[in-house]
Amino acid sequence: MILRFSIALSFLFAISALYAEKPASATLKERESQKQIDLQRKNGFGDNEIDTLHASISGNLKKIKKLQDLGVDKTAAQYLAHIPEEHKELYKKDKDGKPYLEIKLPQGQSYIDYPTVFLYDGIAYIYPKDDFSDLEKIILVFRRVNADGTIHVKEMRRLVNPTPKSEGTEKDEKGEAKLDTNSDIRLEYYRSLTSDTIWPNDPVQPAEPDIAMVLNDEKDPLPYDKQKHIMMSYKKMLRKISKQTAFKLRNIELDQKQMITKILDYNTN
Repeated sequence: MILRFSIALSFLFAISALYAEKPASATLKERESQKQIDLQRKNGFGDNEIDTLHASISGNLKKIKKLQDLGVDKTAAQYLAHIPEEHKELYKKDKDGKPYLEIKLPQGQSYIDYPTVFLYDGIAYIYPKDDFSDLEKIILVFRRVNADGTIHVKEMRRLVNPTPKSEGTEKDEKGEAKLDTNSDIRLEYYRSLTSDTIWPNDPVQPAEPDIAMVLNDEKDPLPYDKQKHIMMSYKKMLRKISKQTAFKLRNIELDQKQMITKILDYNTN
């Protein structure tokens, strides 16, 4: 009996010794990883490309506004088409009377929750400041509804950046360009199980979201991997918005050149 107990005890000590080192090394690694995460959260989720994209979008809107003030878009609608077109205002206004630019984002079918298939679409609402010196606010909206199944699920997710700053000349303590932390980005989630629920195609929603979170809340931050994923997705959408605003600007610039050609194109014979 004593021999068996001694063997069993030796076995337990051996097992304990075997596993004693692994938690210690893993804990050290986890602590180092957590330090990096804490430092990242403290400094915010600044990204040079994001600030550059904000500046690009803002610059495109500012140039478009200058051409609009010259009446290029209205004149082009009246004189460039074979049949005069009705001028369409580029900016819409929300319920508070603030102008914004609406840009369509990707739409299609989503299989992320397979076997349930969802139809989805996306919209961006871009608010310029009153003097068009920078951006006032950016709202990204993603809606989806299941295309099959017996239960109707309708969802809307919104990302609201209330302070989309552009790249500036301000420096940090290291002498590098000071980046926007993006910590105040707000995430909203709406959900309905009825088919007659309609969320207006408007940046200002009448209903409160079912869930609302802040990207980098000091007291209750989102999981780090989710924070990184959100910023990568946001950057991806900004690239699309930058391209689309550049495309709109190019179209108005082409209209201006065509108008100049039209004025100068006269027959001297």
